[in-house]
Amino acid sequence: MSDKMTLSHGRLKTRFTALGPYFREGLSAPERYFFDSLSVCVDAEKDPDTREFWGWWFELTPIEHGFNYRYGFGLYDHKGDWVSESIPQEARDAVDKTLTNFYTKLYTLLNEELELSLSPSGTLTEPELAGTA
Repeated sequence: MSDKMTLSHGRLKTRFTALGPYFREGLSAPERYFFDSLSVCVDAEKDPDTREFWGWWFELTPIEHGFNYRYGFGLYDHKGDWVSESIPQEARDAVDKTLTNFYTKLYTLLNEELELSLSPSGTLTEPELAGTA
């Protein structure tokens, strides 16, 4: 469908918001869409304003007929910044599960519903994510 290729920034934001709690509208613009997941709290006993989380961030960059992606893992610190860091083994399964769930939803939206490509960026340093059938 021709209208699928001409989705506006506003329409894309609406579609990305519907994927769940991952889309960060305030960190997104027409040239880059940002998603993340605060998957595992490092220390739930800390004051909520100082808690840190293990998780991932994910960026989409528009290209002709689709998007390139790159992502990373790390610590979402008490200042609200992502710090690239190895995820401890006890948190790894939960972090991986949230990324897999998100990627499956994103792939379905872009590839199957909107007929847009989803490809790894040339700057991707993590393993390429597998599409769904």
